[in-house]
Amino acid sequence: MEEPSYTSLRAYWPKFVAVAVLYAALLVVSFNLVPRGGVGTSLVWPPAALGLVVLFFWGLDLWPAIAIAFFVVLYFRGVYPPLIATTAVANVAESLIAAYILKRYVDFSPMQNRLRDTLGLMLASLAASAVSASVITFGVFVFNQRPALSVSLWVGVWIGHLVSLIAFGPFALRWLYRPLFTKTFLEIVEGVALFGSIATLCVLLFWTPYSSVAGISLLYILILPLLWAALRAGPRGMSLALFMLATIGATGVLFGYGPITHSSDIAQALFGIQMVIGMLSLIFLLFSSITEERKEAINNLHTHVGKLEVALTKISSEDQAKSDFIAILAHELRNPLSPILSGLELLKLQERGRPEVLRMMGAHLHTIARLLDDLLDITRISQKKFNLQKESVEIHAVLAHAIEMVQPQIATRRHTLLTSLPDEEIWLNGDPVRLTQIFANLLTNSAKYTEPGGTITLRAERTDNTLAVSVQDNGIGIAPERLVAVFEPFGGAETGISQRQSGLHIGLSLAKRMAEMHHGTIKAHSAGVGTGTTVTVEIPLPATMPLAMPQGLKARVRGRFSKVERPAGAGTESLTILVVDDNEPAARGLGALLEHYGHRVLLAYDAMEALALAQEHRPDVAILDIGLPAMDGYQLAREMRAAAKHPLRCVALTGYGQPEDKRKAQEAGFDEHLVKPVSIVDVERVLLELRSR
Repeated sequence: MEEPSYTSLRAYWPKFVAVAVLYAALLVVSFNLVPRGGVGTSLVWPPAALGLVVLFFWGLDLWPAIAIAFFVVLYFRGVYPPLIATTAVANVAESLIAAYILKRYVDFSPMQNRLRDTLGLMLASLAASAVSASVITFGVFVFNQRPALSVSLWVGVWIGHLVSLIAFGPFALRWLYRPLFTKTFLEIVEGVALFGSIATLCVLLFWTPYSSVAGISLLYILILPLLWAALRAGPRGMSLALFMLATIGATGVLFGYGPITHSSDIAQALFGIQMVIGMLSLIFLLFSSITEERKEAINNLHTHVGKLEVALTKISSEDQAKSDFIAILAHELRNPLSPILSGLELLKLQERGRPEVLRMMGAHLHTIARLLDDLLDITRISQKKFNLQKESVEIHAVLAHAIEMVQPQIATRRHTLLTSLPDEEIWLNGDPVRLTQIFANLLTNSAKYTEPGGTITLRAERTDNTLAVSVQDNGIGIAPERLVAVFEPFGGAETGISQRQSGLHIGLSLAKRMAEMHHGTIKAHSAGVGTGTTVTVEIPLPATMPLAMPQGLKARVRGRFSKVERPAGAGTESLTILVVDDNEPAARGLGALLEHYGHRVLLAYDAMEALALAQEHRPDVAILDIGLPAMDGYQLAREMRAAAKHPLRCVALTGYGQPEDKRKAQEAGFDEHLVKPVSIVDVERVLLELRSR
């Protein structure tokens, strides 16, 4: 029964005959390469490489063809039959061992682009040639009845077979595996120059007596084009160069006028040339494979870098799309909040409705507006587009603003807020708006996750050069394994949170990132579910007390939902104000509030109507929405200013509140920028500032 690994008989016999004939012909040629006067070995033994190649490519089952070729050729040369058998066994074993090692253990690739391919070929050649030399030497000792084993014969056979395997083997494996290739015209010119120089130097070195120039052996000069081949031609070119070296060298020894022809010790000269060819083959095969592997690694690196750049570009575009989506979402959500806020403030001013209901509505509006701000802020921080506006700020003022911001929510849930603040002033270098946002987020978080009627304690103390502010509550607490996750955006303390209390959980994450931007730290502590939570922020203080900023230069804190009444003196002068917004309920709501404060109000719902009203009534102030149809607020402001024959102040009122939005508004000529939903307190404050300029 035929073994599964064997080829079919129909395909096997043509290959068998071809291998036997080719191997026999090469044997005849190789026996003529044995120098007279030597130890009976040739400089190279090409059949060793041929046996390896045919068994590797066509199958190990072709070994009988090699054995038969040996028997036929040696029989007709009159060799003693037992010695024929020994020599045939040696050469067949050599080819089988080398091919088997390459197939079974090396995972050899004939392309020879990897260092492991070259090392595997060398190890297989060393082992196989050593076995072959041992069997041949032993056979000569036994059947030629020599008195002792010949070490010189073993060395000569081993070196000759090894040189053939590493000089002819790579060439045959590489070129038979992929014989066709394409090159550019310049590469062809370079190849002709390269291999022409190698051939010329080899002919001079081995065929002529001109083996040196000015006392320098051409062998040293030959190293230069071999390096050139290793660096530029790759394994294909390197194997060709070594094939030329071995072929020209072997034939030159016998038929040329090289140094071995005139040597008194042919065996020693033969060994020297074998060592030269063998060492050059070993060195440059390794060098070529290392160079090629490095090229492959660089190409793969470039490919991976290209893929990484594409991935980063995709991530960046997706991240930008996400940011744009959040900005648009915030804008679209702010638009309906504006008329709700205006209506709520009108109800307060007219003392209509139950106060507790109005407070509840204000608290929830406040929460929605702050959530929109937090969403935009955390997106900007993740994109590294967030900048702090640092100045000298006193902690009592910051905490007072934070308490004011969360007071409606604390009152709605009937919490008790306790404070423990130092008597001394504590100044630090920071962004007052963002510091206020940090502590407001902590208070909001405690108010949210503490059952109604709970207690929240705000503490601040100075320890050496560090300010520590903590917010403690007796709320639902946090499981120990969730303490780190509470600072992750969109995460939160899952344990113990009901559906009513769930949310996006970005407040603590935003507080953490803003604290870190102030070179501070934030940490949470809880003994477990139901034990309350303490969140502590530590911010380093400057070594010297900073000078306080002039009152007029301090950043204005947004007054949305503030209980502050209309600024003193705000009503001393009535203004003509043009309100332009395509959201009609929002425009009418803000107009009603302004009329309540004694201003004359003009309403327009698109740019064309606004231009006509501005030309007819010459308003003192124009409050313009940016996202208008047909013509945006930026262009409208430019055209109104260009057409106005009197001083006209422009205020941007928009749902877009990013720094780049404020910059665009300033470049368009706006005097102020307000973000929806806006409190009448903020509007009146801006009007007062505009009158004072």
